[in-house]
Amino acid sequence: MKQVIDVVTQGEKPIIRDHLNMGGSNPKGDSIRANSLYIERNGKPWLPVMGEFHFSRFPNEQWEEALLKMKAGGIQVVATYLFWIYHEEIEGSFDWSGDKNLRKFVELCARSGLEVVVRLGPWAHGECRNGGFPDWIYGRCVLRTNDEDYLRYARRFYSEVAKQIEGLAFQDGGSIVGLQFDNELTDNAEHLRALKEMALALGMKAPLYTVTGWGGPGGARIPQDEVLPLFGGYPDHPWEKHTNPLPPGPHYFFHSVRNDPSIGSDLFGEKAEEIEDLAEIERYPDGCCELGGGVQMTYHRRPVIEADDVAAMATVKLANGCNLLGYYMYHGGTHSVGELSTMQESNPQGNQLPVRSYDFQAPIGEFGQLRESYRLLKRLHLFLQAFGERLAPMSAAYPEIRPLSLEDTGTVRVAARASGDSGFLFFNNYQRLTKMEDKKDVQVELRLPGGQLTVPEAAGFTLKAGAYFIWPYYLDMEDVRLNYATAQPLCALREDGDATYVFFGVPGVRPEYVWDSSSVAHIEVIEGSGCVERSGVAVAVRDLEPGTACEFTVRSVSGRTFKVLTLTGEQSLHLWKGKAFGRERLILCEGDVSFEKDGVRIGGTEVNQFAFAIYPPVDRSVAHEGGAVEWRQDGVFQAFRSIVRPREISVVVMPVSDAILNAAFFPYLFEKEGQEGKSLEWEIRVDVTAFEEAADIRLVIAYVGDVAQIYIGGLCVADQFYNGTPWTIGLKRFRQELRREPIILKVSPLWASKDVYMPDRPSEDRMPDLLSVRALAEYTVELS
Repeated sequence: MKQVIDVVTQGEKPIIRDHLNMGGSNPKGDSIRANSLYIERNGKPWLPVMGEFHFSRFPNEQWEEALLKMKAGGIQVVATYLFWIYHEEIEGSFDWSGDKNLRKFVELCARSGLEVVVRLGPWAHGECRNGGFPDWIYGRCVLRTNDEDYLRYARRFYSEVAKQIEGLAFQDGGSIVGLQFDNELTDNAEHLRALKEMALALGMKAPLYTVTGWGGPGGARIPQDEVLPLFGGYPDHPWEKHTNPLPPGPHYFFHSVRNDPSIGSDLFGEKAEEIEDLAEIERYPDGCCELGGGVQMTYHRRPVIEADDVAAMATVKLANGCNLLGYYMYHGGTHSVGELSTMQESNPQGNQLPVRSYDFQAPIGEFGQLRESYRLLKRLHLFLQAFGERLAPMSAAYPEIRPLSLEDTGTVRVAARASGDSGFLFFNNYQRLTKMEDKKDVQVELRLPGGQLTVPEAAGFTLKAGAYFIWPYYLDMEDVRLNYATAQPLCALREDGDATYVFFGVPGVRPEYVWDSSSVAHIEVIEGSGCVERSGVAVAVRDLEPGTACEFTVRSVSGRTFKVLTLTGEQSLHLWKGKAFGRERLILCEGDVSFEKDGVRIGGTEVNQFAFAIYPPVDRSVAHEGGAVEWRQDGVFQAFRSIVRPREISVVVMPVSDAILNAAFFPYLFEKEGQEGKSLEWEIRVDVTAFEEAADIRLVIAYVGDVAQIYIGGLCVADQFYNGTPWTIGLKRFRQELRREPIILKVSPLWASKDVYMPDRPSEDRMPDLLSVRALAEYTVELS
């Protein structure tokens, strides 16, 4: 099954420069600007990775830890909403303290090596009450327009924001690189222009100004060249009114349309067949601000998001030309409770959110837990750190034979990003909630300006069901040309003239590297780990077994050398890259790794998560508070034994009926009329002395029911709509209260008559049932 991609015929996109009214330089002379194809940093292509994290929905004492996790996952820019109601719930009384301290958050991002996009509003959505508007503003003006009264209120809010971020813009040497105006406003370009002018007049600035670009048959109407329209896509749509499984969506297909027919369709209904892009879309680089890192459950729709749902979609977006990869959400959070009301979106005719949880099934969950999607995305972000500068100028190119419809699962899905003869091939054989079959004898014929290239050359390969990956072709590595590889590039290490390129094997395909022989003087493989074959104008490395010992050395005709390391797919998920022990290094570890100062921090709940391996090896001892760590050689890595033995934590559970619970939260249990507050309760007592040595305690609750709420001291602190998966709650933020108070779990019945979508929904009434409760000690170890 050969797919043909004619890069020559499709051509490269022309680049328009100096037409966008944005850009800027900082006091050091660093610059950020945008052209029509990509963002430039210091005049070079920049493909940033952005992750949404709402500072006001997470304890400020844990911001630094959260930001370091985001950075270790490959995030470079943190996007965050401002919810007006959080800061001025009571008219004229602004609150920027504690978890609402915007200035502290932005400064902490800078200290953590992260930049910031502030999504200013005034309207945000974000599943917040009133979309972020304070209650008091209703009835006083025409919202989200150039109505004079509305602009007066908006100006007052913006002026308070300006005070908070004064001096923190990129142009002032700070970390704010972007400002977004409003959100999901589709039909009022002049209002967006007015908001930008207002922000600038108040002293706010950034090198990039953005809006959301989706909505309407031709995309949102925007003031031309004043803002960048950013897009998105979600693996499921909990805002849909129905409770049926969704049909196949467009985000697992290679195509050029940026506008999404579904985001915000609860606000402005659209028909998929009418969707196209803004006529002048080619004036702006392709970027995302809301690529779904998960989705939030609503009462009537409770999808379970798999890690591949997210990572496959992100890979496809890159193939389609995306040059700003922005996730919503990347880190989950918790709705606060205001002085006057709860803060979640709650609309009986539309979305009804949990009263507290905004976990979003994100790569980093509501309580800081890392999900499998975090590791899959980290792997993609490592690739972008190493190769994003090359990828950004490349245009998307598509095969001659493409799927005929969203239901077509038989046609091979492949695309290329190409510039001249060089590029990357993207394959996808994954689609959410869809059975995909293996595709056999797959080859791609690339028609390039310099001639034709077939990948793989000798014979086709089997594209396994569920697989998605990236292969390079005509990739210049140092001064050697790699014709193609059947392994995915992962990252690169460089220090003092030495370079190591790291790849990983993809499902069902034996890695091979085919080089232009005119640029290669010699290739040396470790004995027994592969073979080198010369044939005409090519030299190939084949018969490789990926792993920690699968490394070979390439020497160019000019005498330069570099190494190529090929890991397994599983190892690639546990690879971390950062500065440690004096230089950039790779860390193989199943735990949660972050880098701070010149050391490494490892977190986890299991013994195996604290074993780790380092490349290149450290020429001194590695120590933690318990002393030096023993090590052995594992291929080219220096492997260290596990250094923690997590303790078991006792949990005592008993049925109760607690009279002190705050009944204001009972309506969100969605019980039957007349049964309000009568749902079953259990008291859970955890041995909190574990906090004397553990960084956190994770409570894992398996249950059956409709809605679950956790109370401590009578206050609802966490909740979840049941969808068949265990519920994990981090107890660190409640550690003081738990010394005095037990946890009360309240679960409402799941009635068969309720119109609710979830996978494997019980067909009969289910009374609340507590299946198991476990408490896991999470430890943190710092290595230096």
